[in-house]
Amino acid sequence: MSEAWKSLRNSFFAGLLVVLPAAASVLILVGLFKWVTNFMLPEMLRAQMLSPLYRLIALVLFVVLTTWIGWVTRLMVGKRMVAIGENLIGRVPLLNKTYAFMKEISHTLLTSNRTMFQRVVLVQFPRPGLYSVGFVTSETEGEAQEKTKETVINVFVPTTPNPTSGFLILVPREQLINLDMSVAEGMKLVISGGAVVPPFKSAVLRPDGSAGR
Repeated sequence: MSEAWKSLRNSFFAGLLVVLPAAASVLILVGLFKWVTNFMLPEMLRAQMLSPLYRLIALVLFVVLTTWIGWVTRLMVGKRMVAIGENLIGRVPLLNKTYAFMKEISHTLLTSNRTMFQRVVLVQFPRPGLYSVGFVTSETEGEAQEKTKETVINVFVPTTPNPTSGFLILVPREQLINLDMSVAEGMKLVISGGAVVPPFKSAVLRPDGSAGR
């Protein structure tokens, strides 16, 4: 009986590993859909029986509007408007920090352009024996570097699942563990709370002693 119970228990937890990420993904998409359509729909239309149709229309309008904004942004006048808007946001305390970071994350996830994050690393944080995912931003310079005995690297360790906050830690170069995943993959790993793990093939030694994948 105990063996059957262990088998059922293991099957249940194995099923959770499959169901939870899928369910979380669906809930996020449904929540995003409702937020977008609620934003686009007037209050009087949200309670109508045909609200699914209205929500679909609102979603189409959102896509069209977003595409139009993107097209305008690519024009010279649009670029100037965005620059003016970002300049105004930059003068608002707290909002400027949040906007800058969210813009960085958006560019990291949606484009392949280089960002302020150079690479993904593992660091022993918040104590030795525990590993956290971090993003290298630069090599430390100035007073902090002058007063340390070894070369230290600036590493940003974001919180999960909200990466807009985190910790800046200065780590000796030899204590960093470099990861092969891209910055975008690392950010997805953090935002998902570890549910989205980038694929990785470990190195295999060939007969001649060289490493391969």
